[in-house]
Amino acid sequence: MKQLKLEDYAIIQPYLEKANYEGYNSNFVTMMMWNHEYHIQYEIHDNFLIMLHHYKNIYFWAMPFTTPEFYQEALDYMIKYSHQHGFPFMIDCAIESFVSTLQKNDYSHQFLFERTPFNDDYIYDKDMLQTLAGKKMQKRRNHYNAFLKAYPDYEYRDLDIVKDFDIIFTCLNRWEGEKDNLSESMTSEVRGIMSLLSSKHLLPFHIGGIFIHNQLEAFIIASKLNHSTIQIHVEKANKDIRGLYPAILKELLEHHFQNEKWVNREEDMGLENLRRSKQSLHPVKMIHKYRIYENQTIIEKANDHNLEDIKKLWLQCFEDETEESTNYYFQELYHKENTFVLKNDNRILSALQIVPMSIMKNKKPEECYFILGVCTHPYFQKQGLMKQLLYFVLSKYTNKTIYLQAYHPEIYRPFGFHASHYHQVIEIDKNMLKNYSDLKISQQYDLLEKYYHQFVSHFDEYRIRSHEYWQLLRKRCESFNDQILIFEDLGYFIYHEDDESIYISEAIYFNQNNLLQMLSYFKKSSKKLILECDMTVNLNCESKYIITMMSNTLQKDRMESNKYINEVY
Repeated sequence: MKQLKLEDYAIIQPYLEKANYEGYNSNFVTMMMWNHEYHIQYEIHDNFLIMLHHYKNIYFWAMPFTTPEFYQEALDYMIKYSHQHGFPFMIDCAIESFVSTLQKNDYSHQFLFERTPFNDDYIYDKDMLQTLAGKKMQKRRNHYNAFLKAYPDYEYRDLDIVKDFDIIFTCLNRWEGEKDNLSESMTSEVRGIMSLLSSKHLLPFHIGGIFIHNQLEAFIIASKLNHSTIQIHVEKANKDIRGLYPAILKELLEHHFQNEKWVNREEDMGLENLRRSKQSLHPVKMIHKYRIYENQTIIEKANDHNLEDIKKLWLQCFEDETEESTNYYFQELYHKENTFVLKNDNRILSALQIVPMSIMKNKKPEECYFILGVCTHPYFQKQGLMKQLLYFVLSKYTNKTIYLQAYHPEIYRPFGFHASHYHQVIEIDKNMLKNYSDLKISQQYDLLEKYYHQFVSHFDEYRIRSHEYWQLLRKRCESFNDQILIFEDLGYFIYHEDDESIYISEAIYFNQNNLLQMLSYFKKSSKKLILECDMTVNLNCESKYIITMMSNTLQKDRMESNKYINEVY
């Protein structure tokens, strides 16, 4: 491997052009600006060029610079090199078109692909940023007009590396030195800027500045990318001067890059303030980025060291989960011995918990299993990891009836699961409800178990809820911000209330007249009343059916009213 140097531009650039990647990471100017931090090395082979970065004890590759027919040859060499030199294979900042090409080829099983949205490039319409025309640019246009009004005699000119080096350096020190805490990345950026400036005579980029009263107040550095795109490497300005940022960019675009259509303003690095700033300029598209790893997945039972990683994964995957509900689950219901994890390079990417569950079928108890949760990291989804994990677990529980909740039924049918239990979701017409003055609300929570057993005794199939289940129910409801409402001698509701609606997620009652009496409790509420209930309820209201549970013992979906299971966990 050779160290990348400024003098290598003429050697490297033809390979960059051959690869023709979108994205600013494949720009030689960018490489040189940050080479002090990433210590880039390269090798040239007959059909490809490869680059290896070394950042804070982590090695990673750039995409191979070649045409698609040589991707596999290059990747095979890069993997072999990684193995020989004792570091994990990883490509960072791979663009979507490159990833898509790999995924369509036979060797795609060699790799795992991780979405890294914090690395995505923001792409803008050049004319919009240059003219500031249109409703979307109104706020920016107002700032620019305020600048023109305040400083009508400002001067824009291209900066000369010899004549202007000292004033640029002085301005950088002044602007950055005013910050209370100069971050490591800022310090590195200043070093990169100075490196670029000292290389101006050898690299194809433009640098321009705005002077006010003969003092430099802003400067900008940009270069040309492929795909009719301009990359903005640096924008620095006196933040106390309103409209200076739109002015410096507008001037650069008016003076250079007349034939380009797009402006690449790089990534937001996952920083919320930077994200809002870049989104406020209305990007026309994003260049999506990925990390690529060698696929070395293994599946094993969870251990004590996996707990925090599984909790984090759970929160990332399930949008309706909160810190409270997740803590409840992992404190009260999680068991490592029932949990399987899929790992790659010791990183948990997918997890599944399968727990024993007792079902009453035709008056006979049956020991079954319930897949309580399957989750795959959002950045690794749609690569078959859940499929791999689910098949592995199912092979461990052959000849067992297994249930799972059906948030997305179409996902599980290929695995042999079909809908076994349904609910109705009914929007209650409150006009049909009568006023009952004799409703008795009880605080005797031991009635819950009694009422449930009385209710399910009418069904041919239902879940047997253990005594432990009832001991935990109130705590579970608290964690989900659900309410329990017990009606003496009628039944109970578990419901959730927000600003617009009351959603009853469990309705336990003795007969339909009792159910109507219980619903009348909410008659005077101005909120929408939604009832999720079993299939035997017959109300003259708008309703829909939902699948609440699937089973691996059915050959097709079966909508039967004599079954009842209603579980979250």
